Amino acid sequence: MFICEDVSFNIDGQKLFSNINFNLKPQEDLLITGPSGIGKTTLLSILCGIQKPTTGKITYNSIDLYNLPENKIDEFRGKNLGVVFQNFNLINTFTVKQNLEIAVSAINTRKSIPLFNLLDKVGLANKSHIKVANLSIGEKQRLAVARAFVGDPKWVFCDEPTSSLDDKNANIIANLIKEESLRCKASLVLITHDSRIQSLINFSKIIRLGEQL
Repeated sequence: MFICEDVSFNIDGQKLFSNINFNLKPQEDLLITGPSGIGKTTLLSILCGIQKPTTGKITYNSIDLYNLPENKIDEFRGKNLGVVFQNFNLINTFTVKQNLEIAVSAINTRKSIPLFNLLDKVGLANKSHIKVANLSIGEKQRLAVARAFVGDPKWVFCDEPTSSLDDKNANIIANLIKEESLRCKASLVLITHDSRIQSLINFSKIIRLGEQL
């Protein structure tokens, strides 16, 4: 069970959002939507253990995330969470394959991970040797999705995965995210202001962030 309890966040004493509450059972999916600037990316960072909330509690299967030392939070995130960042967070000077290899090393696992198969699923197997700087926006997004699923995470977080894409690529990315979530039996938490996403993925729960304030 993944639980977000009474989470709030302030910037310079000003409330960005408050009273965020939800729980997700295994393989349940959550859509968090709302207008730009409402704090969606900040909330995602809090849920992933990247940004500590002003108040509130994040719990994964009875593990109180922010009661862990910082290095243990990073370790937990690497082993259990997959994150697709809005700006991709890829290393442009490295190749497609090298970006995935870095993700594998961060997981610290001895399990063999078939990177070629993962790249094949996202249509990048023939570009494994290409530097990320030479990829299109759609290709970078597909690589970011592939990286998030490298370690078969239990929970997957996506920040605006389709908002900068045309309809064709938005459909491709949405299908990839959902298919890989199902393969991993992972819960999906997706944050967006892209109205197309609800027609592409069926969510168990929806939070409209502006209505929580």
